[in-house]
Amino acid sequence: MTNESRAVLRTIEPGNSAICPVCDQQVKFQARTQGKQIICNVYENGTWQRVEQYHLACYDEAQEPYGAPAT
Repeated sequence: MTNESRAVLRTIEPGNSAICPVCDQQVKFQARTQGKQIICNVYENGTWQRVEQYHLACYDEAQEPYGAPAT
């Protein structure tokens, strides 16, 4: 397996404090809506650099920078 950036679709968990890189707003848990987020492992030159978390709509707006998310 090569170390490439990739995205997955996940439910937003309680206690999440990530900031979406598109809208600069917190990816917040809301019990009534059970929102979805995109979590991306970002690799540069084959080396892991960071995790980015996006609102589902923001990831679409950014044109899926790390590819179509796996479920």
